[in-house]
Amino acid sequence: MQSGFRSGHSTVSATLKVLNDIHCALDRSYIVSSVFIDLSKAFDTVDHAVLVQRLKCCGITGHVLDWFRNYLSNSTQCVMTDGCKSVEVCSGVLQGSILGPLLFILYISNIGDLIETADVNFYADDTVLYSSGSSLSLAFENAQRAFNIIQQNLYDLKLVLNSSETKCMVFSSARHVTNHVTATLAGHTTEQVKVYKYLGVWVDEKLSFTVPVENLIRKLKLRIGFYYRQKACFSFEARKELVRCTLLAVLHFCDVIYMQASATTLRALDSVYHAALRFITNQKRLTYHCDLYSAVGWSSLTLRRLKHWYTLIYKDILGKMPFYLCSFLVRSVNKYQLRSHSHLLLTVPKIRTGHGRNSFSYSAP
Repeated sequence: MQSGFRSGHSTVSATLKVLNDIHCALDRSYIVSSVFIDLSKAFDTVDHAVLVQRLKCCGITGHVLDWFRNYLSNSTQCVMTDGCKSVEVCSGVLQGSILGPLLFILYISNIGDLIETADVNFYADDTVLYSSGSSLSLAFENAQRAFNIIQQNLYDLKLVLNSSETKCMVFSSARHVTNHVTATLAGHTTEQVKVYKYLGVWVDEKLSFTVPVENLIRKLKLRIGFYYRQKACFSFEARKELVRCTLLAVLHFCDVIYMQASATTLRALDSVYHAALRFITNQKRLTYHCDLYSAVGWSSLTLRRLKHWYTLIYKDILGKMPFYLCSFLVRSVNKYQLRSHSHLLLTVPKIRTGHGRNSFSYSAP
């Protein structure tokens, strides 16, 4: 369940997996208790001796293990304070290096192995665990038990839990949920939040995605306002390229995640998009949006999101996505020779609520 620094994996795939599990649990009228775990300087606190032992457990021995041991030993860093002094580094891997991220995900690869009461998802050092139950107390107890196991594994690996930035959240279809907070082994309590930024996407406890869209609109309006003030400095092609690189890239990021938001919420995004198109074409405010699309040569945001959505599903069918997403698309097999026998038909699971309709395992097939 590690999605960081792996080919074919991304923040989108990791977030889709987590949200799918939560939607499916809510569809069964369960309550989900989650803990978003934050580590203090995770890459800098990797213990070299423990890392060598982890590499042994992965089957790395002989000259290869000696090479890694040599690579990690006798490293120094220079600290400038009233002069120059070299300090030997006995822990940490370089996050920007080729081997650093790979060594780190090997280092933490087994911290969720013994957990049976919750699901755990990793993206490098960003970890989330979540447990569902028929009652809040049951979901909370299962999440707390899993959280204790992870804390003990982190302690064995000499990694430091950042208790102040570790948050918990409860997902429920009920209007009001009693506050429940998880506790660390050191005796600190984690803060229960209603909104949390997970892998760049703001997730709220009702999964409405109103907050992430509002934050996105606020950010884009500031940029568009700056562009309008400097409009005279740019040609048509320069304005088009500027918007493509700085606004469309932001609008495309994880757009398949919040495409299930309400029509009213998504319509607010369209207004910002149209303002950017008016900046490119130098048109007035009441210009019809289809004329803007034609003048710039771009399609609507709705069509762009659908294109990304269909592309993601197609890659999933081809097996080019992580296994935890590919497992959701199951080919339907009919024992009778029907006219649709040569077609690719996918099994659509049964759902009961809108949460089930928004899950990837249902909406994709």
